[in-house]
Amino acid sequence: MALCVKVLTKIDVERTLSIPDGCVQALPEFQCIHGKELQVLDDVGILWNFRCEIRAGVVPKLSIVSGWLQFVRSKQLESCDSVILYRDDDTLTGARYKIEVLRNG
Repeated sequence: MALCVKVLTKIDVERTLSIPDGCVQALPEFQCIHGKELQVLDDVGILWNFRCEIRAGVVPKLSIVSGWLQFVRSKQLESCDSVILYRDDDTLTGARYKIEVLRNG
């Protein structure tokens, strides 16, 4: 099941991925500023370990703060490219997450 589509901004490809609010409820539960590791499988079968944290500020925002830039470089992502996050629920293994890249142009 697709969680969301995110069109990447300059900040997304240079620093950290800001997770759209619509995706947050389908991700592991977060408490205050504590983060969680999120394992995400890409379209060629590579398992990525992303660290997700709630970014402090006027409006707290969930972001992928580590592992993301390695993914961006590996996939040669640019602003205006998109990523789609998926979640598959398995009764034995629990939730599994996948990511797909869509090129702009």
